[in-house]
Order: sequence, then structure tokens, then C-alpha cells
Amino acid sequence: MLTISSLILTGVLLLGLSSVLSSIDAREMSLSGFTRGQFVIGFTSQELRENPLEKVQTESPFTDEIYHALASVSGVKEIADDWHLPVSVDLQAAESDAEIVGFVQDDMELLQSCISDGIIPDYENLVSQNQLIIGRPDDFEETFRIQPEVGVSVTLKVFDGNHSENMQFEIAAVLDETKRGNNGDKIDMLLLSVDSMKKIADSNLTYQYVIRVGDEFEQQAEKEIEQILAEHPRLDAVTLSSAVAQNENFLQGTEFALAAAVIFIGCFSVMNLLNTILTGIITRRKEFALMRSVGMSEKQLSSMVHYESLIVVSVGLVLSLSIGGGIGYAVCSFLKSSLMSYLNYQFPYGIAVFYGIIVILCSSIMTEAALKYQNKLSVTELF
Repeated sequence: MLTISSLILTGVLLLGLSSVLSSIDAREMSLSGFTRGQFVIGFTSQELRENPLEKVQTESPFTDEIYHALASVSGVKEIADDWHLPVSVDLQAAESDAEIVGFVQDDMELLQSCISDGIIPDYENLVSQNQLIIGRPDDFEETFRIQPEVGVSVTLKVFDGNHSENMQFEIAAVLDETKRGNNGDKIDMLLLSVDSMKKIADSNLTYQYVIRVGDEFEQQAEKEIEQILAEHPRLDAVTLSSAVAQNENFLQGTEFALAAAVIFIGCFSVMNLLNTILTGIITRRKEFALMRSVGMSEKQLSSMVHYESLIVVSVGLVLSLSIGGGIGYAVCSFLKSSLMSYLNYQFPYGIAVFYGIIVILCSSIMTEAALKYQNKLSVTELF
């Protein structure tokens, strides 16, 4: 029973975790963060770390020149221009510590699909009244210490280059965070129409470009973008290919850790299997001797013992495959519905076959070794 249990535990860990890992594709995993394009061109992390956003925007590197250069990159289908308006909740602040993310009319369908209750006013009304949409109500409540509700007004200190002004904004809608999916870069705590931002600020509020190219042009486009940005040291690119490489390394490291854990536990399974086989043969020495004395050949005796060992191993393998595969499927289904929409369940057939072969080979080798020792003993010695 202990032998079967240890085989089941090893198989469940191996097949259950392998099911999850084999169901994750590094590119699909990375695409969840690049839903709008394969390249995100933004300020360098050093630039944003050393300066408040309004100072960075005063002499913005996002010029018409670089926009046209990026638009000429091979395979470009779309360049999204994301605007961020620097603000502060502290009305006495000397510099910004938060941002309002801009949206355009084309984003209204997405925002409406994430609404918590009711409907969002049309884009023109939002622009005319400079109304806010709350994209992350939990963060809003933690920051402002009030529940976000339609009609409630909040006062923010808005920064426009070297100029700042306290402004009041009315909340037009509150979104449901659970409905935003992979649109976290578009749906932040505070959302304001780009056309309202144009009325409020004179600075260049471009925060980043999101570039989408045809899949067949991705590698060529990456090379061209690198050449363009080499002349603009204040800008940096986050690429889908780099995210894929990072995720592949992460998955590979996880697989190594899994392999180490399974090998460690598997050693105990093999030891239990060896102990079961040896104990069974030793305790049945007289029975085997009697069978040999009445005419059973060594070949027949060997076949019988091998068959019995195979039954024990087969029971463990079948239960391992059933329970491990079931657990893997259940975990994948849960993760897909709650956290990882990119998961597509794949049973690890290769690993299952490899595991089965290793266990059967170990069983056969250990049984054969024990029988050879048994056969060296004479009938008199056995009695």
C-alpha cells in the first residue's frame, strides 16, 4: 500500500504540475500584456525616477519627427498615442504624484463594457464637462477616503509644465475592476477624455506610443525601432519579444525546480518499490523453493514474479495518471477562469510516457536482480 501511495504521490505531482506548465505558452502569456501592440515606446525608467512627469513633459521627446519615423517602420498597422495628465491629491504639493489617463472616443465601447452600473454619458458630454471616469474604485477609495459615486466631485492639483492649478472634477461613471481583463494600461484609477486634457493643459501630454505591426514584420520592425531610439536616449522600448524571452526563462526555471522536486520524491518511491519487491521475494523463499521442487522452472517462476510486480506498478501508474491528470485539468480550468485566460489545457503525454517507462524499467530491473540472487540459493538453503 505504501508503495502504491508513493507512486501515486510522485505521479500526481509530476503530471499535475506538468499539465499546468505544458498548458502555458510563453508568447500567449506575454500577449496578455501587449494586447494593443508588440512595442511600447515610453520614457526611460531613469527619466521618470529622477523627475516628476510634468517636468519630463516640458521638453517632451515625443515630437512629430519621431512619430513620423516610427510610422515609417516596416509593417506598422497602428500607433496609439497614450496621454497622461500629471496631478496630485495633495493640493499643497509642489510636484505631481499621480496621473490621469486619457481616453478617446474609440475607447468608449471598452469603457461601457466595464461599467459597474448604469451607462456612461456620451463622449461629447464627458468632454464638455471635463468629467472623470473611475477605473479602479478600490484604489480611489483608498486614496480619497470616500466611496466613488456618480455625481460626486473631487478636487485635484493639475500640473501643466511649470504651472499648476487646483481643479474640480465630477465623477461621471464608476467601472467594475473585474471586467477590465487585459486592459490595465488603458483603465487606471482616474480616466479623462483626451479632448478635455487638451482644454486643460498646453504641454505635450503624450506618455507612450503603443505600436502594432504585422506578425511577419515583428523582427524587422524591432531592429528599425532600435535604430530610431538610438538617437533619442530619453526614450525606451518595451517589446513583446523581450517579454516572451523572460517568460520562457521563467517557465524553464520552474520546470527545473519541478524536476528536482519530483526526482527527490521519486527516489523515495523507487526505494519503497525496491523494498516491496525484495521483501516479497525474501518472505516467499520457501514458497518459491516448493514450486521449484515440484517442477516449476526458473523461467516460469521469474515470469510469475515479474507479473506480480507489474500489477503493483500498473495500479500505481493508472491512479497517478487519473488523479494527476484530473488535478492538472482542475487547476488549469481554475486559473483560466480567474487569472490566466491564455491557458489552454494540454495533457503532458510525453512526460506521462517517460514516467511510466522509468517506473516499469526500475521495477523490472529490481525484480530481475532479486530473482538472480534467489536463484543462486539451493533448495536446501531456502528451507
